[in-house]
Amino acid sequence: MLRIILTGKELDESLAWHPGSYVKLMIPHSSEAGDKPKIRTYTARSFDPQTRTISIDFAIHQPAGPATSWALNTQQRDEIEVMGHGQLKADPTKGDWYIFAADMAALPAAISVMESLEPDAKGYAFLEITTEEDKQKLAIPEGIEVRWLIHPHPEVRSSQQLEAIKGLAHMKGTPNVFVAGELGTIREIKHHIKNDVRFSGAFLYISSYWKIGLKEEEHKIAKRQTSFV
Repeated sequence: MLRIILTGKELDESLAWHPGSYVKLMIPHSSEAGDKPKIRTYTARSFDPQTRTISIDFAIHQPAGPATSWALNTQQRDEIEVMGHGQLKADPTKGDWYIFAADMAALPAAISVMESLEPDAKGYAFLEITTEEDKQKLAIPEGIEVRWLIHPHPEVRSSQQLEAIKGLAHMKGTPNVFVAGELGTIREIKHHIKNDVRFSGAFLYISSYWKIGLKEEEHKIAKRQTSFV
């Protein structure tokens, strides 16, 4: 994971910012044969109106796409166009306890929401990362039990998050479920949740952020075809 901090005069208190808000980055020098530069969507890991900064976490992978290549090669004082922002559709104010399941692509969204929870919040977070070095220090409620799941080959679908959700001990009350990541993995988790009576009435945010082997434009098509919104 590589964090890039962006600053600009428009990044001030006038922005109605919420945990999990996302922006679109117009990647410099990514146009092909007269096409417009590539646009990629990223959740802001954090936003500070006082310093007018947005922190963006890039999950580094190979082969590198246009956004990854830009993040690896950018230098201080380079410029990038930022569009948005958009608001995450999850509502963490609902429910009695929480379940978070996210891979590297969805970590910024999941963590930013977790860090916004009330101090007495309780639940589970199943966070799938590539290596031990990808673990982060989290400023989250003590009642959220975090399990880091190591998956060194993200190009291969993982079942670790699903198995963790199947094996958790449900708490009293209605769960608030946040699941985001690779489309195939998310589809399987969604199927389980929809068919497990213990999740009846749960508040759900389930969203695909990427799909193995597909570019963002192709993923958007696949996402629509699988009823993800």
